[in-house]
Amino acid sequence: MINWGILGTGVIAKAFAHSIKDAKDCILYGVASRSSSNAKQFAQEFKCNSFEGYKNLIEDPSVDAIYIALPHNYHFEFTLSALNHKKSVLCEKPMTINLEETMILIDLARKNKTLLMEAFMYRTHPQTLKIKEIIKQDFANEPIEIEASFGFEAKVSVDHRLLNPDLGGGSILDIGCYPMSFARMIVGTQEGKLFANPSSIEAKGTLSPEGVDLFSSANLEFTNGSKAFISCAINQNLSNSVLISSRSKSLQISQPWNCGEFEGRQSNLIFSKDNESIIIKINENLGVFTHEINHFVNLIKSGFLESSLVSHADSLGNMSNLDRWRGQLGVSYKEDHPENRTSNPFLKLNENPDQIMPTLKLKGIDVEPSRLVFGCDNQLSRNHAFHMFDHFFSLGGNIFDTAYIYNDGKSDNYLGNWIKHRNIRNKIIVLGKGAHTPYCNPESIRPQLEESLSRLMIDSMDIYCLHRDNLDVPVSEFIDALNELRNEGLIKLIGASNWSLNRFRDALDYAQRSKLEPFTVLSNNFSLARMIEPVWPGCESSSDESFKSFLKEKQIFLLPWSSQARGFFLDSKEFESQEHISNPDKKEQERVWHNENNLERRRRCFVLAEQKEVEPIQIALAFCLAQSFPTLPLVGPRNIFETQSSFQSLFINLSQDELAWLDLSLKEI
Repeated sequence: MINWGILGTGVIAKAFAHSIKDAKDCILYGVASRSSSNAKQFAQEFKCNSFEGYKNLIEDPSVDAIYIALPHNYHFEFTLSALNHKKSVLCEKPMTINLEETMILIDLARKNKTLLMEAFMYRTHPQTLKIKEIIKQDFANEPIEIEASFGFEAKVSVDHRLLNPDLGGGSILDIGCYPMSFARMIVGTQEGKLFANPSSIEAKGTLSPEGVDLFSSANLEFTNGSKAFISCAINQNLSNSVLISSRSKSLQISQPWNCGEFEGRQSNLIFSKDNESIIIKINENLGVFTHEINHFVNLIKSGFLESSLVSHADSLGNMSNLDRWRGQLGVSYKEDHPENRTSNPFLKLNENPDQIMPTLKLKGIDVEPSRLVFGCDNQLSRNHAFHMFDHFFSLGGNIFDTAYIYNDGKSDNYLGNWIKHRNIRNKIIVLGKGAHTPYCNPESIRPQLEESLSRLMIDSMDIYCLHRDNLDVPVSEFIDALNELRNEGLIKLIGASNWSLNRFRDALDYAQRSKLEPFTVLSNNFSLARMIEPVWPGCESSSDESFKSFLKEKQIFLLPWSSQARGFFLDSKEFESQEHISNPDKKEQERVWHNENNLERRRRCFVLAEQKEVEPIQIALAFCLAQSFPTLPLVGPRNIFETQSSFQSLFINLSQDELAWLDLSLKEI
């Protein structure tokens, strides 16, 4: 039997407690509240133990699973506490206030090997499973339009959780998460996946004087051509229904969220095709929460760490898109502002890490650079950037790659604010870049460098690279301009990005003849898959044998960008999970990487990954790390799981024969 504990005594906690009575292999062991009287009253009604204080219930060794039914702002704190006590957690939607908090919880659940699931009860109900079956059979081959709404009029005071920003109030987080989740699920089902994230969101809405959204609607577009119009409200009643339609078919769902729970547990789906309508009746003996509880208990008994119906990646995707939605309305909470956190949350979570990122010695800078470089151009917001930087730093990562053009200057701003708030300037290395085409000329270097330093709020750049080359400019002019800035103390080491072998060699020769500081580092593309065509105009690769021989001879530090070939080495499971989200579209991937040799490298990579029981994309990164010249590969993670994947690559040992076989120099190993 599974002993359940409930945190909270509100309406949804009571609905859950009623539902446990009909669930299999379950006992309601206890309930916790900040108020002793509320807990005792609830416990008396449902015949369970009462706890004053949530942590007292969490720490009780008799509790197996915890249902979190608290206001949104408490989800993170008490889910974190429950996971730290190795309790299985079913957390009411939304899992947290924002994507960053959700990432931390999922990361901790995986490290502790503890079940964590976001409680979207409609996702486990037979009605939803039937809807997905219909979508697969009748709506998979053409774009569809989805209309989904959830709204009611809440006549409550401004300090109520629905209207109070300190409690995560607002319609988007409370109920907009349902139509967002539903639309993503339906389009994902079309594509044979668990979910699909929209490629664009356009939102509008009405805010309260306190800044929470009372009503909002959003237009979603997906890459397969499907569209969704979703809406939510806490100041008016909406239809609370879903319509899915294509050119000749439609599916009407009158009770998508409660699945007939309040209509005698009966509901109808109306499927229309070629002017004929079929009513599909859904009759259930069990309530919508009971289905959810049974599903969760089956996961516990089977030893699963996440649900196949509401996966971790799905929860991450939903939170990310809820952030995008409310961001367009200007709705933010204190949890969205990283300056409210005075310390790195990952340092506490990783107090005794099994491994720390190794480093190399690089003459000219005091800090030994970590073997991986964090690319700072993929951060969604300042809060997202702080979490990503904190996580990388907690693993021993200390070198951060930014550029004048990245994210319209936000890359510099995010990194600079993080450095200032964490007070770690002397512990990290900043790699900056400037003079990108069309401003790739000596006179553009100084103003761009000075502006980047201002954004970063630092006095000098540890490493500074020219972002592109300009064949119309003699190498001497570039070297002279960079040395002038170095002599002024604005740069410590100079380098180049996307320079050809001949131009890079000429620049070294000129610096040596002129007794000037030469290029110390080079940042070109380099990966197991060799670039057929440039990813972007003006890009250069260092993958051919002559370039590799030069780097080996001179022991030049190579900082490879797209070191994992932008998703070329992801397998189908990783694509389906959508936790690796930095892969390009199919057209770009085929244009840049697809030829006979690269596809054979990919095949061999997958074979070796299976033998070593790691991800193919980790083998691809390990290949870059194991070269005969020093490499500091750039990675551009968008979530901490991509960072974790890259980090694990550092501990994969590849022999010389394996390296040669992967790169097609050996037929067999």
